[in-house]
Amino acid sequence: MLDPNPPRLAAGRVSFLAILGHAIANITPSAMATVTISLVAAQGGVLTWAVYLTVGLVMLLVAAQVAALARLAPSAGSLFVSVSRALHPLAGVLSGWAMMGGYFGALLAAPIIGGLFVTKALGVLGLPFPWLGTALPFALLAWGLTVRDVGVATRYSLYVEAVSLVFIVVIGLYVLGHAVTLTVPRPSTPFAWGPFFQAMTLSVLAYGGFETAANLGREARSPADVPRAIGAAVLVSLVFYVFMAYAELAGFHGHARRLGETAAPLSALAVKNGLPVLALLSDMAMAIAAFSATVATLNSLGRLLYSMGRHRVLPAALGQVGRHRTPSVALHTLGGLTALFAVLAAAAGWRPLAIVDLFGVFTAQGFLLIYLLAMAAIPVLRKRQGGPAPWGAYAALAAAGPILLYVFAQNFWGASGLALIAAYTFLGYLLLGALLYARWQRRSGSIPSALLFVRDDD
Repeated sequence: MLDPNPPRLAAGRVSFLAILGHAIANITPSAMATVTISLVAAQGGVLTWAVYLTVGLVMLLVAAQVAALARLAPSAGSLFVSVSRALHPLAGVLSGWAMMGGYFGALLAAPIIGGLFVTKALGVLGLPFPWLGTALPFALLAWGLTVRDVGVATRYSLYVEAVSLVFIVVIGLYVLGHAVTLTVPRPSTPFAWGPFFQAMTLSVLAYGGFETAANLGREARSPADVPRAIGAAVLVSLVFYVFMAYAELAGFHGHARRLGETAAPLSALAVKNGLPVLALLSDMAMAIAAFSATVATLNSLGRLLYSMGRHRVLPAALGQVGRHRTPSVALHTLGGLTALFAVLAAAAGWRPLAIVDLFGVFTAQGFLLIYLLAMAAIPVLRKRQGGPAPWGAYAALAAAGPILLYVFAQNFWGASGLALIAAYTFLGYLLLGALLYARWQRRSGSIPSALLFVRDDD
C-alpha cells in the first residue's frame, strides 16, 4: 500500500515565468530555428512562414486540451495521472511510459548537442576541443541544479533559454536589416497542397515539449500557472518561428531551395553579410539552448519517475523525496546515467549527430502518442462528468488528430535505416509498457484504477 503520509515535493517554489521558461526550454525554439527551418523550407518554399503559422494554430488547440487535463489533475506525473483518470489506467501507464522514453532520449542527447556546438564554435576560432569536454560538465551541472532546488533550476532554465532566444532574434533582425527586400516573393509555381502538408508534418515536432510544464503542477505557486504556461509557451514559439522563417527566407531573397539546401542557414547568412561573429553567436546559442534543455528535461523526467514510483508502477524508491524536497532518487539516477552515457559514447567513438538522430525518433514518437491520448481524454472526461458537449475538444481532435497520426505513421513508411529501426523499437517499447501495466495490476493488491482515480502523487 502507499504510505499515507509520505514526504512531499516542495509546494509554491516555481513561479509562472519559471514554468514558462521550463516549457520553452523543452521546446528549444532557438535550436529549431537554427537547424530545422531549412528542412521545412525544402517542402514549404516561400510559404514556410505560413506553414509554421498554420501548425502553430493547430498546436494551440492541442495545448488547450493538455492544459485542461493539467488543470484537472495537477501532479508531477502530468499526463500519466490525468490520462489514467480520464480514460483508463492502461492508457495512463502507456502515456507515462511513452513520455519516459521520449524524455530519456532527449535527456541523453541534449548535453551531447551542447558539446557538439561548443566544439564547432571553438573550431571557428581555431581551437580544437572534444565535445565531451562540454557535454560532461553540462550533464553534471544540470544534475546538481535539479537536485538542489527546483526553483533555482527552473529559473536558470528560464534565464539561459532567454539568452539563447535573444541571440537568435538579434541574428534574425540583422539578417532582415541586410535583406534586399522585406517582401518574400510569391511562389513561382501554382500552390500545391502536397508539399505544404509535408512541410506541416516536419514542423509539428518543432512545438513538442510544451506539455512538460504539467510536471511542475505540484510545485507551482498557483494551480492556474501551469495551464497558462502551456498555452503561452506554444504562442511564444509560434511567433518566434514565424518571424525566423520570414527572416531566413528574406535573407535568402526568397530562394527557398537554397535555404533548404543550407544545413546552418543563420551561420551562412551571418558570414554572407560580413559579420562572421554572428555565426559564432549562432553556435553558442545552440549550445546554451542544449544546456537549458538538459536542465528542463531532467526536471520533467525526474518528476515523472517520481510519480510512477509513488504509484508503484516503477520501483517505489524512485518516489522518494530528498532533503531539498526534490525527487532526489529519480534525479540522481537520471543525472548519473546521463553523465555516464556521454563518457561511454565518447569512448566508443559514436558520432554525436547519429546519437541525436536515433533518440530523436524515440522522442518524437513519444510526444505524438501522448498528444493523441490527451486529446482523446478530454471528450471522454467531459461526457463522464455530464457537462455540455466539448465542441472545442472535438474541433482540436478533428484538426490536429489526422496530422499527428500522419506524422506518427510516417516514421514507419517514410523512414529507412537507423530511423526505421528506432521507430519499430518504439513499438516494442510500448509493448513492454503494456506488460508493465499487467505486472502492476497483478501485484498491486487493489484495483489499479483506484490508485489513480482516488490518489495523486502525494
